[in-house]
Amino acid sequence: MKFHVVDASLTKFYLTNDDILHYNLAVKISVRNGNKLEGISYPRIRSNPSCYGKDLPWVPLPSFRQGTKNTTMLYSVFQGKTSFKLRGSNLKDINNDQRDGSYSISLYLYITTQLKFAGGGKSVLRDFVVNCGLFRLHLLGSSSSNNQTGSGGLFKTKRCENHPRDQTYDDTFY
Repeated sequence: MKFHVVDASLTKFYLTNDDILHYNLAVKISVRNGNKLEGISYPRIRSNPSCYGKDLPWVPLPSFRQGTKNTTMLYSVFQGKTSFKLRGSNLKDINNDQRDGSYSISLYLYITTQLKFAGGGKSVLRDFVVNCGLFRLHLLGSSSSNNQTGSGGLFKTKRCENHPRDQTYDDTFY
């Protein structure tokens, strides 16, 4: 399984004086099955952005099955407002970024998979955390929006890392 963030855009992102974050983030994720197995099933999957030491509300994604050597595109949209009380360096960072119009955002996927074998058998369900790391996004429409992680306004594809879920990750979804 290979995961890549192939596009992302930020159309709203600001923190009010009463600690409410207003946001609108869209992310496009490529999921590639390069295995020689019959396929992979993804019965549970959620997408969770994080920024400035805080998680934004997660979004469930539809379950799907993938055949051999197949690519599936997933789309996550995170929008709304949430309580977002920041202190110390995190508050300083977001204030600097609001002036600049460019924000640091991390993305995690929490997935459950099941492999399908040629003889019809299936594996047990396995949980993974997919870490897409930290990327910078410019607020679209800002004076600095000509550079969205890559150059010339183009998003630079970001490779994600897969990790089997262990006790160090949040398991409230499962």
